[in-house]
Amino acid sequence: MLLFKKILNFKAAGGLGDKRGATRYPVGAKFPLKAKVTLVGRDGNGNILKADDRRAMDWGGQLVNMSAGGLSMRLHPAAMGDKGENCRLKLELDHRIFEIDGTIAHFWSGPQHATLGVAAIFADSQAQKAFRQLVEPVAIGSGLSPVEAKAVKQDVAGLNKEQYAGEEETLLSIWRDESGKVIQFFELRACGYCLRGSAQAPGLQISSLADANAKLTPTQAGEVRHLFRLIVPNIPKAVPSEVRAFLERFAV
Repeated sequence: MLLFKKILNFKAAGGLGDKRGATRYPVGAKFPLKAKVTLVGRDGNGNILKADDRRAMDWGGQLVNMSAGGLSMRLHPAAMGDKGENCRLKLELDHRIFEIDGTIAHFWSGPQHATLGVAAIFADSQAQKAFRQLVEPVAIGSGLSPVEAKAVKQDVAGLNKEQYAGEEETLLSIWRDESGKVIQFFELRACGYCLRGSAQAPGLQISSLADANAKLTPTQAGEVRHLFRLIVPNIPKAVPSEVRAFLERFAV
């Protein structure tokens, strides 16, 4: 099941495009994606139960990072698993369930929690695209980092501009008043779209980077707004807290 149907198609000459490779992107604590993993059943001594035993268990956990090929999560310390074992991911967002088979890439047990890494097994390109759509807002948000002040072109009289750049030409621009304390407006360029927000007006302004005059369909605009709401929780602490708080005002 695709989260987005009009954006994030990842089309390329060879099929599904994936420029991000195996880069791992940290997941923000407020990112609303819920994760569970089904691990093989074990007895009280930790021995794997017979293949026909139905006592495999679902473990809910906290997402740590995601990549185009899998994810890592923290589980209850009682969870057990070994590298190479089969598992199944159950990811929930907006009351939609995404289920993906996988294998355990690594498993570490500690007194406070267990850490599990899963390499996803995609049944087809549609399943891979659906997973990539979940990863994309994490990658966009977490990849932002400050641009050196001397490299930022000041373009609005009376305002101070600062920028945060990410992968694949993602760029967040912030304009503050002359004191440098009050944010006036922002612009985020990502995934072929430009999103703007002003302190003087509610709501997002959305346009296409390919054609600023092209009118987006209501479905396109709605999906871009949803993408923005998923990007914001993943913006790292390298971006000042007041900037993150300002963006959160538009992520509703």
